[in-house]
Amino acid sequence: MSNAPQRGQSTAADLQLCIGGFSSKGLKAENEDAFAAIVPDSHELRAKGAVAAIADGLSSANKAADASQLAVTQFIQEYLVTPETWSTQKSAAKVLTSLNNWLYSQGGFVEGLADENSPQWLTTFSALIAKSTTGYIFHVGDTRITKYRNQQLEVITRDHNRKQIGQQALLTRALGADNRLEVDVHKVDLQSGDLYMLSCDGIHDYITKATFQSLFDSLPLSPKKSDLEALSIKIVNTALEQGSNDNVTCLLVYVQAVPNRKLAEIQRDLSAKSIPPALKVGQKLDGYLVKKVIHASIRSHLYLVIDVETDKPYVLKAPSANFADDAIYLQGFMREAWVGERIKHGNVMRVLPGRKNSQFLYHVCEYLQGQTLGEWLHDNPKPSIALVRDIMKQVISALRAFQRLDLVHRDLKPDNIMIDQYGHIKLIDYGTVFVASLDENQETIKEEVPFGSLNYIAPETLLHMKADNQSDLFSLGVICYEMLSGELPYKPMQRAEVTIKDYNSMQYRSIKQFRPELPLWLDLSLQKATEADPRLRYKAFSEFFADLSNPKTNAVEEYKSQPLLKRNPILFWQSLSALLFVGLIAALLH
Repeated sequence: MSNAPQRGQSTAADLQLCIGGFSSKGLKAENEDAFAAIVPDSHELRAKGAVAAIADGLSSANKAADASQLAVTQFIQEYLVTPETWSTQKSAAKVLTSLNNWLYSQGGFVEGLADENSPQWLTTFSALIAKSTTGYIFHVGDTRITKYRNQQLEVITRDHNRKQIGQQALLTRALGADNRLEVDVHKVDLQSGDLYMLSCDGIHDYITKATFQSLFDSLPLSPKKSDLEALSIKIVNTALEQGSNDNVTCLLVYVQAVPNRKLAEIQRDLSAKSIPPALKVGQKLDGYLVKKVIHASIRSHLYLVIDVETDKPYVLKAPSANFADDAIYLQGFMREAWVGERIKHGNVMRVLPGRKNSQFLYHVCEYLQGQTLGEWLHDNPKPSIALVRDIMKQVISALRAFQRLDLVHRDLKPDNIMIDQYGHIKLIDYGTVFVASLDENQETIKEEVPFGSLNYIAPETLLHMKADNQSDLFSLGVICYEMLSGELPYKPMQRAEVTIKDYNSMQYRSIKQFRPELPLWLDLSLQKATEADPRLRYKAFSEFFADLSNPKTNAVEEYKSQPLLKRNPILFWQSLSALLFVGLIAALLH
């Protein structure tokens, strides 16, 4: 049995929890249950949340106690060190899959059968991760998580067992029992005053709903940890009094307060630092000497600077004073620095950690020599397929780094890609990046308009405010098409014309209209990459690059065998209209 200590102090804007539990071997010789819980410090609490977990080792397994202990401790430890950018569900799923595979590998399973002489690491498992205003529940087996709110009980999880007449229920799922793990996942809204109970079957199989109701009703209005521990002991003793002959474990999580930050508070925090005034050559800012004004616009200012301590060149980026009151823009600017400090890849612009205690809002990036891909396009019309393929390979490598961190760029376009004289590319300007973990918090302002650049933004983002890695793939396909032809795969939209009603209103234009010498297989690959309907698009960047690298001749044959209506609907209807017109003229002449 394990009960990890709570640590850290929460601020008023943080989630506040109180946790207490108790476990006993009961009438058994050994306690094969385990529980653990942790409320991290303020920063980690916002990034990853608080975690409570319970496990009940299977008595039939000779390593039951070890399995349950390992499950709760390893789950918490490994979950807390997953990337801060990952969503809670992705982080937990990765950890549980890895944990299950290790437990399963210890069992000596051969073709689904267990070697009786091998150690068996089998356990049920349930966990509650409380983050911001949401509780994430992960469950395998017959441990349970029950919610008590407003004097009403609700069992959230479903027991994974099969009832047998006159016999003990047969467990159908457990960690370590199968290399194909199936986990139940639930999300619940957290409210102040909620009480969550994590229990083993030695508890909930022997205590009635009415008894639980009476026990929970006895809890003080603002319980302390000692109150929760006392109630846990009382619940354990009640189960034993009711005839429980199993291990008995109960873990209680009480929600004292949930974050309820108002828009004004978030905006105040965003504007806590001052936007520096427009700088001139020779001026200094926090130890950075301005050597050149690279770019100045109504949105931002870019400067080539030298760190006076190291004499190294960098690019300093500061928002324009015009956006001092634009919380959405400032949120994106700060997010760019946050992401840039965490993503490390040779094809992604690096952002340095900010100066401590600086009063100004800016960030410092690595200095890149070269030009934007947009400028490169003007200098290199109609490049070879091989050259474009090499650039695509590098951009895809960068985007996969984003994908591994559960990030979506959302503003992929030629002007956000730098290329040097050797053809090496860097992805830049990611202030619009979608960060799954931050999206789960109440720390960001809700976006009400789609992010992206006209003619590169994915249709699903325009129509449904939806953006994922397939949306980035669409933008990538548009860039590839433009590099090869100087044109766009769909009729260009003007700002006032963003009125697409559905995917069918977008008609792909064959790249052979602009470069007839390009092969049909390439046109088909680009068409699939830029499909308006994401369901018809490539599912992964690797699929797109594979088709760019290894032409599929069978795809060309399949395309040629399709009816004209499917291959080229515009030409079909034009031809049909022409035939009907000729028929009409012929009828009039007769």
